[in-house]
Amino acid sequence: MLNKKHIICEDHEVPIVIPKRLMIFAPHPDDELISCGGTILKYNALGSEISIIIATPGLGGYAKQEEKHNIATTREEELEDVSEILNADVIELGYQDLQINRDKVSKITNLIRDLRPHVVMLPHFSDFHRVHRNLSLIVRESIYHCATGKAYGGHSRSWTPLGVYYYESPSCKFQYIEGSVFVIVDIEDYWKEKKEIFSRIYKSQKEVLKRVIDWAEDTAVLRGNEINTKFGEAFIPETTYTPLKILLG
Repeated sequence: MLNKKHIICEDHEVPIVIPKRLMIFAPHPDDELISCGGTILKYNALGSEISIIIATPGLGGYAKQEEKHNIATTREEELEDVSEILNADVIELGYQDLQINRDKVSKITNLIRDLRPHVVMLPHFSDFHRVHRNLSLIVRESIYHCATGKAYGGHSRSWTPLGVYYYESPSCKFQYIEGSVFVIVDIEDYWKEKKEIFSRIYKSQKEVLKRVIDWAEDTAVLRGNEINTKFGEAFIPETTYTPLKILLG
């Protein structure tokens, strides 16, 4: 017998479960927008509370030597703007170099326990970029601790996300991930806004990441084609310690 918790799919209509809290881990400022900005905009519009965790300030994000002295201030101002535009709570961890150690695992483990996200998004652990790759490994281990035990002060604070997803990036293209299973989010209504935000807010990165917006558009078109829409963003579910209970859509 059906009750209010059961929904029947009608032909092409597929219901979306909206996570109340969505957490995105970004190695640098702008990674959140480049890789999953359309998804952030979409779920924000659907009512999700968005937390964006920025691991490093991205102080290498300058193309001209004379810009080096002001890059910290510039990137901080950009983050403030993007936080307002995305209606997101931005948390800066402030790590200068993302070496993997116990302190960082403890920090992320307890951040997840404190904020209790229903869905977590992170870079893929095979990403070519060292900072992306290390952040992925730190978050993966933190999720393991959250899901399986009480290490790092977890007494009475257990929390397991209902969905964990790796996002695609210019330094980790999913067509090269062996055996990958894609989940694709339809961002047709949000692609234009995502592109406009990147161009307007992350102006310091236009030359540094000269081809990245072209990659993002080409990839969004490719992913959109796979689900019969104009633009999409792809994710790979991580289900080792977090069985998938919320399917992005």
